[in-house]
Amino acid sequence: MLRKRAIYLLCLLMAVGLVFPQSETSVETTKLSETLYHFKVTTLFPVNTLASIGPNGILLVDPGMEQSYAGLMKALAEISDQKVTTVINTHTHDHHISMNKQLGNTAKIYSHAASTDLMKSGLDVLVEWSPESFPTYKIDSDTSLYFNGEEIQLIPVPGGHCGDDMMVYFTGSKVACTGGVLKAGSYPMVDYARGGDFRGFPKTARAALNHFSEDVKFIQSHGKMFSYTEGEEYVTRLEKSIPLIKKTFAQEKDLKKMVAAEPLKNLLPGVPDYPNQNYWIRTIYTGLALENNGVKKSLTEPLYHALQSGPATEMVTVYKVIKQSNKDIYGFNETVLNLLGYYLINKNRLADAIIVLKLNAREYPKSFNVYDSLGEAYMHKGNRWLAKRNYKKSLKIYPGNENGKAMLEKLNSDT
Repeated sequence: MLRKRAIYLLCLLMAVGLVFPQSETSVETTKLSETLYHFKVTTLFPVNTLASIGPNGILLVDPGMEQSYAGLMKALAEISDQKVTTVINTHTHDHHISMNKQLGNTAKIYSHAASTDLMKSGLDVLVEWSPESFPTYKIDSDTSLYFNGEEIQLIPVPGGHCGDDMMVYFTGSKVACTGGVLKAGSYPMVDYARGGDFRGFPKTARAALNHFSEDVKFIQSHGKMFSYTEGEEYVTRLEKSIPLIKKTFAQEKDLKKMVAAEPLKNLLPGVPDYPNQNYWIRTIYTGLALENNGVKKSLTEPLYHALQSGPATEMVTVYKVIKQSNKDIYGFNETVLNLLGYYLINKNRLADAIIVLKLNAREYPKSFNVYDSLGEAYMHKGNRWLAKRNYKKSLKIYPGNENGKAMLEKLNSDT
């Protein structure tokens, strides 16, 4: 069983082939101009996609998850029989770009100059992006395309949300797709592991907003379309919030006490939708309290490469060497080994998966999740007795583990 702590992690798990309940895709279509359409594509959660449709073909901004491919293609076919010829990525979180796999064989892909390296590092190594998924064109400065009679500006910006943020502006339609840089509502999401940084975010967001006139409509990665006024409110709140959190941090370096102090209560009353004020306090706290924003080298990469060159026993050796000599440099946590275990299950390397997940159980014996995952590996292997034994261990640690209960019931009822 895998805990879904964030959208990106959830989509990464989907990308490496882990099994989740299948959800039907729904698509809500809004025509914005003569050639420009907005699609709210919902499979597990909503993702915003823009499409320019006309005589030059179809251009997609942030096409979305590969699981949504059939639903989006059906919606496009209801408007035009043209093919997708161009794709633009505002950043490379999997839930915005994994459809590149289906589109990249025939479409040109535009992305930030930093995107390729990010797609080859960290947890993304487990996705094993196919060659056609990578950008055809890497954008490192403001660039214009001309498509379906309209100038489309590609505007790479310094890392705020991620290290490869890029805005896309349809100049004739007066519509800007701002990804995770500009939004309406509460506070931003900063992905430190992918080059995001809170420190320059207010300046980046202000410069981004100033790029546009007040009559522009804005599309964010998730959520509603918003106006310039709503964007101004968001940027102002972002500018005001960081000094308030820093002041609280200087007085109270304990995160729980910082949250309890409610330094942002006058900026946006109540607790709005995620990312809410408590998330934003935790984000700034991490950046202030921990060296390099608390981001350590990815342990996934060396362990993944060890699994490509040999059996899991060799990976265990690499793990132990790194832990002994570089523990403070690499990020050690149960999630890394859990993901690698599921990666191996998906590759049908069940004996290796069990070795990795047994290591995880030794490293984190108080976690119910490690035994739940090990139970699943044994179940796939056909060892029902050890599967049941590990699910029982998981439930002993955390009786509320509903997945463990369901799997144990299934194992007990199967003949």
